Amino acid sequence: MNKVIFSLGLLAFSSGAFAEMSFEQELRTQCNKVKSNALLGKQLYDQKHYQKALIPFQQQAAWSSFCDVNREESGISFSEQAISTAFNNVGLTYAKLGQYGWARSWFSVFPEMKSTQFNLRQLPNPTKSTSWVGKYVQHAGFGQWNTITVKHIKNAYEIEFNGLYMGARSLIYGPNMGEFSTQMPLKNTQASYHLDDCKVDLKFGFDAKQGQFVQVKETNIMSCGFGHNVAAQGTYLRVE
Repeated sequence: MNKVIFSLGLLAFSSGAFAEMSFEQELRTQCNKVKSNALLGKQLYDQKHYQKALIPFQQQAAWSSFCDVNREESGISFSEQAISTAFNNVGLTYAKLGQYGWARSWFSVFPEMKSTQFNLRQLPNPTKSTSWVGKYVQHAGFGQWNTITVKHIKNAYEIEFNGLYMGARSLIYGPNMGEFSTQMPLKNTQASYHLDDCKVDLKFGFDAKQGQFVQVKETNIMSCGFGHNVAAQGTYLRVE
């Protein structure tokens, strides 16, 4: 039965030497909200207010993973089970809203967890479209997403990439960012972007389990003009 799991009994507390008090104070403030976000999300979910439940569940997922990475300063750690439960709660909420692409993406952050595998099996099979228009995402970390947006303009697709590097302090100090845009003829399934020695190849496809996707490969990423450690490589699933 695919239901939201309320799991907060897996918290552990630790201590350590702290620096940068402003970061620590903001971190602890947000980490202390994880429990209340989980409670609010579950309450709204149980009341079938799924759109409203998304925000606290997304906060629960983002900050539980972020607080765990920064556990020495947050004083709080979360188990992988607790963090994956938070991500699954978001996925289940998207599923209730009929947004199966987003549900599949949130579930897939922890693909090896049994709860994730079960929840993925409950989703309807994706359907193939004759158009590549849409939004495609890849998890960048801490519940944030790299995106590829495809629009139909005249006789071509316009493709825009917006990428993030979610460093260990990125939810407070902000991520590094990078972007590019290119075009692809309507009849094609492959496109590329070039800048100096940088080359990014995009291949569109369909998978019976994952739905429509973009597979991205990059060469000489340092020449692409992205922010430090931002990369486009990997698989992006269509969510919209």
